[in-house]
Amino acid sequence: MDKFTDAEKDELRAVAKSSEMRNDCAHLARNRHKFLKPDGSPDIDKIVTFIAHINTLLGHPTKPFKKISGNNFKL
Repeated sequence: MDKFTDAEKDELRAVAKSSEMRNDCAHLARNRHKFLKPDGSPDIDKIVTFIAHINTLLGHPTKPFKKISGNNFKL
């Protein structure tokens, strides 16, 4: 694995000191268990919404919805 250059190390240190990054990480930590329903089962709508937001953040185009058919689904 390649080592980080000095410029990359400086950039990572700057990001680590950023109050915005710390606030974002704190927000993620507070909300990290929100993908489960009160009964402990996964909330698929929230998972799909999260994935769509991550794709937007990363610049990936959103794929059109395809209806899933079947009767035996496992995660």
